[in-house]
Amino acid sequence: MKDLKKVEKLIINLGLSLREANVYTTLFRKKDFTASELQHLSGIPRTKVYEVLHQLINKGMCIEKKIGRYKKYEATNPVSVFDKLLNDLSVKENSLNNALKILLPIYKNREENDNPLDYIEVLKDKKSINERWLAFQKNAKKEILVFNKSPYALSLAENLNHELDILRNKVKGRGIYEYNEIMYSDENNIKIISSSIDGGEEARIVKELPMKMAIFDEKITMFALNDPISLKPDITSMIIIHPSFARALKCVFESIWEKAMPFEEFKINFEKSNSVREKMS
Repeated sequence: MKDLKKVEKLIINLGLSLREANVYTTLFRKKDFTASELQHLSGIPRTKVYEVLHQLINKGMCIEKKIGRYKKYEATNPVSVFDKLLNDLSVKENSLNNALKILLPIYKNREENDNPLDYIEVLKDKKSINERWLAFQKNAKKEILVFNKSPYALSLAENLNHELDILRNKVKGRGIYEYNEIMYSDENNIKIISSSIDGGEEARIVKELPMKMAIFDEKITMFALNDPISLKPDITSMIIIHPSFARALKCVFESIWEKAMPFEEFKINFEKSNSVREKMS
């Protein structure tokens, strides 16, 4: 009966339910069965056995015979059954192919005529910005480029462990930091950046950055600009998912990167200046 179990699995792939396949293969164990016998052998509740049998009869897979006071059920010739199933599958395949021929040009035309604004997302609250930042960071495959500039939705310290996880996944990370923020905003920033570098990040320092920005895999750009009226830093962030835009801003990043001071050099100068201050105090 192992062969019948194989058949049961095979015909389920042809569109039969598990119960239909079970009852149908059971019918091949002998010439004919009562519903009670089928219920006992298949383990299907009796009321459901009748329901399944009627489904199989409608599909031409079995016949009902009345012998005296009893009704018995017998499997029909599998050749005719499978010819019909194959024909039904062929009809379905043709229908799918015809639907595909109609839908594919519509889909491609829709892509070509997408509204440019579909690529843009604006986030104003800190929680949403944090969630999107962490998601983009986690899903990066190759590269993350960052202009680190306040205000931060997620501080350097809060982001450190997430960043180290990404770097361990062989994602290349490069960050540019503003001199004044590293020097004066948080005395732990130098230690935090050093930890990132130990984990694999490349870092450089500049006097001032034009904006806060991150570019993920040359596809996604997340950035924030100062309020043009008050000129105050704003946490509101824009996300643009467009490779051409990302590659253009990567050129800006590379230009500033070339002129920036390597973090190791900055750190040596910082430690020297601190040593001089301590001697003079």
